[in-house]
Amino acid sequence: KMLKENDKNLSGEDTREGLACVISVKVTEAQFEGQTKTKLGNSEMRTIVEKMVNEKLTEFMEENPAVAKIIIDKAMTASRARE
Repeated sequence: KMLKENDKNLSGEDTREGLACVISVKVTEAQFEGQTKTKLGNSEMRTIVEKMVNEKLTEFMEENPAVAKIIIDKAMTASRARE
């Protein structure tokens, strides 16, 4: 565990600060939201993708503690800046 007991929990917004990710998903009946059609609207796919990203990101951070520390430090900086 990288956060100390007295550290507050980080928000998802803070944790995602500065991160970029590309995900490719093949869907037979894709539904898109909005006029520009840039966001996938299939709610069942969102659940699956969120679960997989969470699992794989956790796995990656456990296997790469130096990178995990950089991500957590960045998230903590974002959290403090927001306060």
